[in-house]
Amino acid sequence: MVAVVAMAAGSMAVGCSSDPQPADLTTIVASNLIAQRWSRDELNHFAVSFNSDTLIGCGVEHDLWKPIEITDRGFTRSTYQLTERGNKALFAIDLKESGKLHEITLRGPYRFDVTGITPGADPDARQVEIHWEIDWDKASADLKACVPKFELSGTQMALFKLFGLEWRFLSYMKPEDVTAPPQGTAVSVDKI
Repeated sequence: MVAVVAMAAGSMAVGCSSDPQPADLTTIVASNLIAQRWSRDELNHFAVSFNSDTLIGCGVEHDLWKPIEITDRGFTRSTYQLTERGNKALFAIDLKESGKLHEITLRGPYRFDVTGITPGADPDARQVEIHWEIDWDKASADLKACVPKFELSGTQMALFKLFGLEWRFLSYMKPEDVTAPPQGTAVSVDKI
């Protein structure tokens, strides 16, 4: 008798809530949304900075970039520009003659893991931490020749927002925009 009353009460509670409730953002949903954007070549360009005395010469030798001179307001400066071949592996470069703090922006291909999901600044926002790395097996041979594998990885925070019942991947976040999660609200994640 008690079981019948409990089942009836449960059925009535479900029947009273006719509006479907949105599901919280999961690792699988976040991973799928990131992969969808990356498949369209959106939000998939990550910059890495490192020191190297051989990077400039190696890139010129492998036809990834070439030296050019730019004149602006009467001043001429030397810099480097991606070649057609370099544009297939990289999105942008900022190379320093000093060999210190070169910055290259990668095109991928990448592998990634969602390493954490925390509440955002408002109740329908989530901050998703991902660890990405270049897919070394699929990276171009020219890139492998000039840049060490251990330099081609990083961590990034992404902003997801709930629109109706649907989660959307909006953008990456600057470190200063990341909000600290309330105590005990971090979501545990599995490797993808």
